[in-house]
Amino acid sequence: MATYLRGRHLTVRVGSNLSSERIIEAGVVQGSKIGPILFNIYINDIPSPRNCQTQLCLFADDTAIMSTGGIRHKYKELKYLILDWAPDVIAIQETHLRPSDNLKIPNYTSYRTDRLTHKGCGTAILIKNSIPHHPTPISSTSFENTAISIDLPNGLHITLASIYRPPHGKINTSELQRVLNQTTKSIVVGDFNAKHPSWSTGRSNSNGAIIHNFIASNNLILIAPLEPTHFPINAASSSTLDFGIMCNIASGTATSLNELSSDHNPVLFEIDININLLATPKTIKTTNWSVVSAIIKNSIPGNPFLETTQHVHDAISKFTA
Repeated sequence: MATYLRGRHLTVRVGSNLSSERIIEAGVVQGSKIGPILFNIYINDIPSPRNCQTQLCLFADDTAIMSTGGIRHKYKELKYLILDWAPDVIAIQETHLRPSDNLKIPNYTSYRTDRLTHKGCGTAILIKNSIPHHPTPISSTSFENTAISIDLPNGLHITLASIYRPPHGKINTSELQRVLNQTTKSIVVGDFNAKHPSWSTGRSNSNGAIIHNFIASNNLILIAPLEPTHFPINAASSSTLDFGIMCNIASGTATSLNELSSDHNPVLFEIDININLLATPKTIKTTNWSVVSAIIKNSIPGNPFLETTQHVHDAISKFTA
């Protein structure tokens, strides 16, 4: 191994000019069979960060640093995001803020619900100073929330809540209903840690089924991006955990933005609160692919019966004959 690495030289060619030889003091020979193995041995002793909320992602010769440790580590990114998009309201989950931490953005008023029992999580809302509003604290035990009421010119109000539901345990829909019932119109957005085929790819979970049934049975509107919002660092699959639920508001869109160095994408909600039509009764439906497969199998003329390997061979012989 020593003789393979030592005594190697390099030269640089620019046009027809060739530099003098220089000794290679670091690295491995590019294009060799053993080069990638030696390179992996060389880089994989990169120490893990002491902060458990920061992780290194290695792929070939690229190293990415991912931080999932709350808004304090992404404060500058958040400020640039707000400057670019100028949203009226910002809802934040998993803030990881301590009571002594500041969350100040020029021209915005901030409201927070910090987790005081132990480290992590927390929710917050930032709203433009020019929008009339007032805070409306709402107690809950199955999720964390920060809520405000937006004061409309006609004397009506809209409740807006930022919600975080931890991944373990079940969400209490009666608490969610209490948030939605604060005013005639209401919007709750956040990280529900709920997966269901109606809004997310991959496996569903129990909270996904609970929220799906809650929306369908209470004449509510789901507003979720078509693109995934959660990209786990230690898993290959992505999902949509961040979405919104609207009560008595019928118009809105959601878009997953690839804007922050986080395992969650920020979601841009564009909602027309001036549409006074009540949401029409709506049932969220999903496709039963087993039934579709059976219908196709039994109804298409000439569809071959394929249950064994021999059936497949017979069908191919008949098709190519």
